[in-house]
Amino acid sequence: MVQKYFEVLNLLGQYQHFALSTHVNPDGDALGSELALYSILKDLGKRVHIFNTDITPKTYHFLPFQHHIKSPADLRTVYSGIMPEVLVVLDSGSLDRIGDQLARQLQPTEAIVNIDHHNTATKFGDLNLIETGASSTAEIIYRLIEASGMEMGPERALCLYTGLMFDTGCFRYSNSTPVAHRIAADLIEEGISVDEVYRFVYDTVPQVRLHLLGDVLQTLETTEDAKIAWISVTQDALKKNEASSNDLEGVVNYIRSIDSVEVAIVANELETGDTKISMRSKTNVDVGQICGLYDGGGHARAAGCLIQEPLYEALAKVVASARLHIDGWNSKSE
Repeated sequence: MVQKYFEVLNLLGQYQHFALSTHVNPDGDALGSELALYSILKDLGKRVHIFNTDITPKTYHFLPFQHHIKSPADLRTVYSGIMPEVLVVLDSGSLDRIGDQLARQLQPTEAIVNIDHHNTATKFGDLNLIETGASSTAEIIYRLIEASGMEMGPERALCLYTGLMFDTGCFRYSNSTPVAHRIAADLIEEGISVDEVYRFVYDTVPQVRLHLLGDVLQTLETTEDAKIAWISVTQDALKKNEASSNDLEGVVNYIRSIDSVEVAIVANELETGDTKISMRSKTNVDVGQICGLYDGGGHARAAGCLIQEPLYEALAKVVASARLHIDGWNSKSE
């Protein structure tokens, strides 16, 4: 695996024009990894642009370099028909996870580099740096910087610590390995303020989010044995509260905290009529596998997918899939 890092570094050195992207609805790990790599490439004197399908949530506006992120609508203005040599896709299990328009139109002339850590990651790149044992994509970018011999610096440290903190659930999840803690310590030593990062990401909540939370928690349902719990979020609920899908960040954790629950689900109705599913589990169910059934993915304990069906039909499917996984685990343990 060490060789892969040097292969990526060699490629970064070989070309001059790069584009970066990450998955739709970008989170702390996606953005932190993307922005840290952007900084590295700029320091190397490269021409580099970032394109994301969805806007950066206000939660992450404190991150350095985030104002450089462009939308798919900017593709034509930036490139005028001349594509970048290399596209680097971060934290995305498949190329189409960056969004249909970007996946279709952002075609590099030389290579696609795929950097990811999910168990469900596919090798869609010409060069694939996939470490499923890493806590986060931020951890991989940390190692890439370490292998390059470049200085970390407080700005890149802030980006990577944010990614590390987010994907480990503030170091509460099972991927909070000794390595992850050691990397966090190194990043803190660069001079970042961990309490500020936590406050920006988790303790700065717009009022509309609390009103939305009150409404959607009233939709809470469970299976008879209360091992699976879910809430449904309609477009009407979002419009009533003048909220967006970004305001649902973290809601699934409220459901998972119920003492009897093994699998928690949030089903979010999109404007297109499709349904976005977020899933979390505690100990026994691999929700990454469940979401993989619907062309999604993620981690064993945290995953998501997009199902092109109406809200309640999609929800019924994932609840049934979760039920099968729980029953399967129960039969193995007997």
